[in-house]
Amino acid sequence: MPIIRSSDQKSQTLDEFYIELTSEKATVAEQVIGKTMRAFISMVNETFPITTLYGVTSHYSLVIQATDNWEDGWFVTVNSIGDKKFQFEYKMTEEQSPWNYAVVMGQANTIEEAKNYLIIAMTESEGWTDNNELRKLYNKLNRIKTENPKFTLWLEFEEVDPINWKIENEFCNIHVDLEDGRHYGLNVWTYKFLETVINDNKKTGQNLNGLYQTPPDLFVKELTRECIEHTIHDLLKIDDLESVLNPGIYNKQLHKLKNWL
Repeated sequence: MPIIRSSDQKSQTLDEFYIELTSEKATVAEQVIGKTMRAFISMVNETFPITTLYGVTSHYSLVIQATDNWEDGWFVTVNSIGDKKFQFEYKMTEEQSPWNYAVVMGQANTIEEAKNYLIIAMTESEGWTDNNELRKLYNKLNRIKTENPKFTLWLEFEEVDPINWKIENEFCNIHVDLEDGRHYGLNVWTYKFLETVINDNKKTGQNLNGLYQTPPDLFVKELTRECIEHTIHDLLKIDDLESVLNPGIYNKQLHKLKNWL
């Protein structure tokens, strides 16, 4: 999605606003600002094809917001300070800030560096928490191997009755905790347990005598640590678990709590 101008400044698009600065009537300094900021906007559009960002202009500065409401406050501000040079500011979170309204400032000297600064500023300001697109960009920037992330598993059958648990015909709950603090809770069934539920429904009359089933979060061949570990590893290679499975498995509040501790 393109970065769009806030509806509070809807008389011009962001590109139209900065195009005016490149006209013959503009000063040399304004022409540089217009050219540089248009390149920045183009880079943002290429970097975030899914996420919509909202921009508010203050003089020639570009204030980037997560919502289309200027009253929600700003997170990142970008200024042109020369040909392909940018000054960044992002607002520190309350937990990080040594005083109210503290900011982090930095200078990017190339458009590629500006891209990296933007990703860092958006992440560290926590204005776009739980944004999958941003998280992947940030992980890539920090060279985190998201294709094989480390995680820990809590398996219900290991805690309840590991000896008598029906490996191929049972269901259980599992918890998946990733290194970055994300926490997932999944309801897991084996293939054979689906058949068991259907047959039970035919006897009890539930779910219209087994005419339908409300599925779990995940089906597996068997309830063993090896099987489930391989499954979670493979799913994480595809995408975040909340993307490839039910989004409700992701416990956002627990993730935030762990980040605070």
